[in-house]
Amino acid sequence: MYVQQEEMYRNRTQKVDNRIASIHQPHVRPIVRGKAKAKTEFGSKIQVALVAGFMFIDHLSWDAFNEGSYLTDSVEP
Repeated sequence: MYVQQEEMYRNRTQKVDNRIASIHQPHVRPIVRGKAKAKTEFGSKIQVALVAGFMFIDHLSWDAFNEGSYLTDSVEP
């Protein structure tokens, strides 16, 4: 976390890639959603498939991803 803060200070910026938002959970990253209620959310993002009443996680990530890029893999056997 110190290295990231120092990098932002030296480069005079407020943004750094893969920024650590929590010391206790360093794997959690902020995901920008652009919603009216909360522009930023924290936690994992999942893509789920429902087959015959069972739910399957097709993709789980702590970073933002586009669901459309995994759609073909999800529907093909």
